[in-house]
Amino acid sequence: MSKELEERINVELGSIREELQNLIIQRDDLRKQLSEVREKLNARREDLKKKREELANTRNEIASVREKISMLRNEIQKLKTELENLFKDFKQVSSEFRQLSRGRESSTAIDELRTRIEQLEWTLITTPYLDPEKEKEIVNEISRLEQKLKTLVSLHSRYGEIANKYEDVRKKISEIRDELAKKRAELNNYVKQLTDLKTVRDKIKNEIGNIIEDIKMLKGQRDNIKSRLVAINNEIQEKKKRYNELLKELKKLRDEYEKSKQQKIVQEKKAKILDKINRGERVTIYDLYILYGQDENK
Repeated sequence: MSKELEERINVELGSIREELQNLIIQRDDLRKQLSEVREKLNARREDLKKKREELANTRNEIASVREKISMLRNEIQKLKTELENLFKDFKQVSSEFRQLSRGRESSTAIDELRTRIEQLEWTLITTPYLDPEKEKEIVNEISRLEQKLKTLVSLHSRYGEIANKYEDVRKKISEIRDELAKKRAELNNYVKQLTDLKTVRDKIKNEIGNIIEDIKMLKGQRDNIKSRLVAINNEIQEKKKRYNELLKELKKLRDEYEKSKQQKIVQEKKAKILDKINRGERVTIYDLYILYGQDENK
């Protein structure tokens, strides 16, 4: 019976050893998987950190470009207001310029008037005797021509001033238009930059969303592997506990078997000694020790 029990225990021990080997292999594989998942998780967390930094930098760039766009729009509005005022001035100057142009005599006419006045004055000076009426007529003519000359000279001077102002206003309008064109081109460039930056920002946000999903998935894998590891470790501990219990049971069984075997040998020796005594044969002290000492020790 004890042999059969010992055999069953050995069979169960062998089965447990095999199960433990498989469980340890599974545990090592899970530990490897857990290490790989943790590495991937750390890598994705690092990616997330970098992407968030990229997003922050992009948002700062967007804010900076928006500020520049706002400043340019204010500058453009000021230039447009200035241009409107210049157009009003130009309209006024242009109107006065046209009026002066219509009433303006040429420099040749002024020279002719001066020549005519000089001729009349020379007539007054060089004519020995001049009829008073004729003299009065010449004097009046000189006075009239001098007034006309004065008016023409004044108009000629005003025409020059208006012509200069006309050209100045036209020049300023041209300069403002050029400046406006530059500012609008600069504004369009920043608007394009803003559009591109928004596209980059949205792309980064999508990438961050994907990374977060990856992290959630990897966390799920990690937690699942950790749960399986706990279960396998618990099972390993249970198997080890059962294995140790069987070892103890086997040891106890073998000890009992050895004890039974020793007792049988002692009984056989006692029987032989008693047989010698019964036959009247001489027995030794050792024989007496076996016959009586074993019972005392028991």
